[in-house]
Formats: sequence, structure tokens, C-alpha cells
Amino acid sequence: MKISEYENIFRNEDNHFYYVANHRIVLSLVNKYLGHKKMVRLLDVGCGTGLLAKKLAKFGKVSGVDIHEEAIKYARIRNVDVKKASITKLPFLNNSFDVVVCIDVLNHRWVKNERRALLELYRVLKPSGFLIIRASANKWLHLVHDKHVWLKKRYEKEDFERKLHGAGFTVKRSSYVNMMLLPMALLLSIFEKMTKTNKPTSAISHVSSLINIFFTFLLSLESYVLPFIDLPFGIALIAVCKKSDPNSKISN
Repeated sequence: MKISEYENIFRNEDNHFYYVANHRIVLSLVNKYLGHKKMVRLLDVGCGTGLLAKKLAKFGKVSGVDIHEEAIKYARIRNVDVKKASITKLPFLNNSFDVVVCIDVLNHRWVKNERRALLELYRVLKPSGFLIIRASANKWLHLVHDKHVWLKKRYEKEDFERKLHGAGFTVKRSSYVNMMLLPMALLLSIFEKMTKTNKPTSAISHVSSLINIFFTFLLSLESYVLPFIDLPFGIALIAVCKKSDPNSKISN
């Protein structure tokens, strides 16, 4: 990701509909799959500027990792306990966390070995712990914003699930997410191709209050739906995966 984008995210993350709604979605899934467990250990891998990690603190003790110093700088401004590390080499012992969250990291250009990354996420999870992982969807969707944030690829649902299974996870839920943004993204992609727009540009910018309120409401509806049903399409994929405990008979 370009250095300037970290400042852009830090300025917009508190209020922009994209972050507000998607954080609500992640928190709703953590709440569902944690059940009645309290004060657990959580890890946000690729925590960026740290706002989601800060929000996760209501469930327990949160650690964050990111590979970029600029992200770490902003995360520390938010008082997040963050370390510099790669997803392929996490600085934690085996079986350390009850919950691992990994949002829009797996398909980043810096992740050279996806399988190794997933094996690391599996390693640091406790038996019966769970992973919430999100990645961009639809191989046919090409956006200039993807280049700006150094997106390496987009996944099809079956391929995404296959990679998770291959790392040893039991995939409990797998769904598309941000369904209402897909038509807009498709139109934007067509416009960029027609106008031959190639200069990497961020899709995150200030929007009017009315537009922001409308899309916050629209996208936040998924935080009520996704804990119970899967969505048929969207701009990204989100999965809830379990690390199997051979001694446990409990299944969520």
C-alpha cells in the first residue's frame, strides 16, 4: 500500500461508511462465534491503522501486527499493542489466540506465499479457536483502486475455501460481503476501462454526510444478516474458520 494511503485511512476510518459498516460486520461475527466466552485473546493480522483492533478490545486482550512502519505509527496513536511482523512469520507461540482476524491481507502483493500465511494463522490459534478472514472477490473485477492498495489478486469463492481447507481449517461459514457495492464497483470498472484510467487512485475519500449516512445504514444491514445466512454476491469474501480441537465435542 502507498504510504499516503495510511494517513488517508487514519483520517477517514472513524466515519467513512466503508470502514464503519465492515467493522460492524466483523464484530458481529466475533460476537456470534465467541458465544459467552469473555476476556479472550485476539490477534488482528495486518491491523493497519488500528481502529478495528481497538474495537475488538471489548472482547478481551488484543494484539496487532503489521508489516509497515507507517501503519504501526498510526496504530500506536490509537494505543493498540502492535508489533512489526509479516503474516508469514508471526512473533507468537503456538496456540496463543482464541480469535484471529485477518482483513484484506491474504491477497496483498507483499504476501508471497499464501499457504504459508494461512499455516501461520492456523499455528497461532488455540485448539477450537476461530479465524475470521476476508479477501477481495471476483477475478473478473479490475479496479484502479486495487493497484493503489497493492492488491495482487481477487478470489473466486471455491478457490478461497479450498485454500482455507488446505491449511487445515474447518470452514464453518463462507459468504460474499458488501453485496450492495458490487453494482457500483462493476460500473466503476467499466468507466475506468472506457476512459483508460490507469493511475492508481484510492477509493476512500470524503463523502457528503447524507451519502455517508445512507451507505453506512445500507452496508451495516449485513452485520445483522451475515451471522445467520450467506450472501450470493459482493465485492469481497468473508469466512469463519475453526481450528479443530480433537478433544472437543462442541461445534458452533
